[in-house]
Amino acid sequence: MADMAKKSAPPQTIILATDLSSRCDRAMQRALQLAKLWNSRLIILSVVEPDDPDESSESWNPLHRRRPPASRSVAEAQIRRQFGEIADLAEVRIIEGDPASIIQDVAQQVAAELIITGVGRDETFGRHVLGSTVEQLAQRTTVPLLIVKSRVWPYEEILVATDLSESSGQALATADRFFPTAPITALYVAEAPTEGAPGLPDQRQQMADQKSGCVAFIERSGLAPEACLRVKALVDQGRPEVAVRRYMLEKEVDLVVVGSHGQGGVFEKRLGGVARRILDYAPADVLVVRDSRAQSGDAPPKSG
Repeated sequence: MADMAKKSAPPQTIILATDLSSRCDRAMQRALQLAKLWNSRLIILSVVEPDDPDESSESWNPLHRRRPPASRSVAEAQIRRQFGEIADLAEVRIIEGDPASIIQDVAQQVAAELIITGVGRDETFGRHVLGSTVEQLAQRTTVPLLIVKSRVWPYEEILVATDLSESSGQALATADRFFPTAPITALYVAEAPTEGAPGLPDQRQQMADQKSGCVAFIERSGLAPEACLRVKALVDQGRPEVAVRRYMLEKEVDLVVVGSHGQGGVFEKRLGGVARRILDYAPADVLVVRDSRAQSGDAPPKSG
């Protein structure tokens, strides 16, 4: 009974993964906003490089006057300065090592249900560029990953980019679980119709069939009947990342949720799939939800 309640409730434990740079400021604000909204446990996690042995006490040059402070001490001081009283309420963890591996390990240890982080950099009037740590997390993490790009205000509408697969169904269910009152749009982007080709239905019929497929996807996603009423089916044609970006800009949507098939799927080693392009092109926040079957080693289908 407790497990069922947990599966239907918002995240109880959130990790904010921050390198303490200015590009993580929005991620910090979003983490604080969601932790307060959900009354969640918040863990502020910063992974630092091991201290340089050349700067140890044995090799310290007295001409420097002051010994260089250890990385952990610097990070802790920055967190206290940036977060103020919030750092006293949250759990602060500063660990040395490889960032992606440490973040994933800590998430498993504390049973985190959401990891929040920022982008590598923001190209002016262009795409947001992911850092290597974010790429590795999106590729490997077993926990939903929220990549924050936008300024922080409530998510008034949620966009779920779907290919009608079971992985997309898990993404839709996660969106409903995290934001149970927000309207949701399930966007299915099909290939451009081939109007007039012999033996194929006309464009209007193709669109109607695709819309029916999207409605059926929503119905079989496992949402409660009242939740299904909040989900609108929408069909577009062309490149998914372009359609997602266009819809988010036109409707001022601040969050898109995308399912990852895991190993062998849209997040391949080269990160060359649809989800990766959506991460690049989306003008606002992206929530990546990895297929739970990929976590157990099963090979989920790429479409459904």
